[in-house]
Amino acid sequence: MQKRAGILFLSTSSSRLFLIWDGKWTVPTVFREKAVIEDAQPLLKNYNLTDAKFVPIELYTSRDSGFEYSTYVVLVDNDFSSPDGTYCWATLDQVPKNTHVGLKNTLSNKITQVKIDTILATGKSYDID
Repeated sequence: MQKRAGILFLSTSSSRLFLIWDGKWTVPTVFREKAVIEDAQPLLKNYNLTDAKFVPIELYTSRDSGFEYSTYVVLVDNDFSSPDGTYCWATLDQVPKNTHVGLKNTLSNKITQVKIDTILATGKSYDID
């Protein structure tokens, strides 16, 4: 089974999410081989982030069980820039056009919206793995 994890960076200062351009607007994604915290380390170093805490908010498994995609929220204090590629910070209710369909589905899901709002309201996340 192919496993990937999307990292939804949320800024506690602006309440915006970090998106990258990869043919469509999406969140940074890592291949899952071990624990998400280990697999995401190169990504976190790329954005100069340390001590990130991951909160799982969604798990998608394809109908044939050949693909699994999990989405994690990582809170950051401030908006940051991306050293490579095109990026933007967007509000949760106004994502840009050409957003990846999976991300659109995640952000429009009422249960996921409540989870994200709760995480932002508390301003903290909890360790997993």
